[in-house]
Amino acid sequence: MLASVAAGLVVAVHMGYLAYMVFGGLLALRWFAWIWPHMVATVWAAYVTLTGSTCPLTTLEKWLLERGGAVPYEGSFIGHYLRGTLYPAGYETVACLCAIGLALATYVVALRRRGRLAVP
Repeated sequence: MLASVAAGLVVAVHMGYLAYMVFGGLLALRWFAWIWPHMVATVWAAYVTLTGSTCPLTTLEKWLLERGGAVPYEGSFIGHYLRGTLYPAGYETVACLCAIGLALATYVVALRRRGRLAVP
């Protein structure tokens, strides 16, 4: 029972991380210091998605599900929870690249506001 609850908490943290990865760059428009942790989050998400690596949170969730007596799902966290819900199946890389594009756009705007990026 405890392992199942912990798996649910891992899912919530994972979903929060994904929301932060997509929209967290907007925080840098208000508080510039948020740009640095968000850049790390973006690089990590891009690495995991584009290389096909497994996120440690996915591994932890599957382990907890198994400890709780459930059969862990196959594949990625995003594929299991978001594919077909937020975007059509088969477009996982496109969705990731769109999120990264949003992050990069917020970085450009935030850096321009700080005067650290000169654009002709």
